Amino acid sequence: MFNKAIAVLICISSLFLFIGCGNNDLDPGNEDELTIEVVNKTEDIIISYALFYGPDLDEWGEDLLGDQVIEPGELYEFVLPEGEYTVIPMTYEYFVLPAARNITDDFRMEVGSEDTVPILVTNDSEVDIGFLYISPSDSEDWGEDWLGDEVIAAGISKFFFAEPGNYDVLAVDLEGDVVLEEYEIEVDGEKHFIIEDVGEEEDEEENDQ
Repeated sequence: MFNKAIAVLICISSLFLFIGCGNNDLDPGNEDELTIEVVNKTEDIIISYALFYGPDLDEWGEDLLGDQVIEPGELYEFVLPEGEYTVIPMTYEYFVLPAARNITDDFRMEVGSEDTVPILVTNDSEVDIGFLYISPSDSEDWGEDWLGDEVIAAGISKFFFAEPGNYDVLAVDLEGDVVLEEYEIEVDGEKHFIIEDVGEEEDEEENDQ
């Protein structure tokens, strides 16, 4: 954690996006299975894709939902051969929802909850976002990085979920530069933050004057 009152100074030696891994040497005669349940607990987000990374799939990142969708309040069950999996749900607009990684046993994955609201972060800039902080406005510290080992690549939109309240938001790219900094934002329903290149933001401000 670091204090909001001091300048953001971040040195990055390396940051990797772990998509997930599987054991491709899985014995084809092994009939053991595991079940992954995906529960949509959001109010109005429809899960249209469930990308799976793991063994015995035709391709890495295969959508196992096919023509099905997971409506709000619905549960969908995937039965897969034993192995290690990553699941990344997405909306039909290709907005990324929180992922579940390193699944090796029966698992229940809940997207959203009754007590939270969605926050969508769209990276319309040309840089990857390496750090994201969504901190209560009454806190002196930014708290934990909401991205962990992940990044929000250029052109990607990703959902996060938080309890209703007032928040400060800080996004930092892989070079340590602040690309989004907003304070006292009321989050009482779905909120959308758009990260743009600094040049584009300056042009918009000049046009507004």
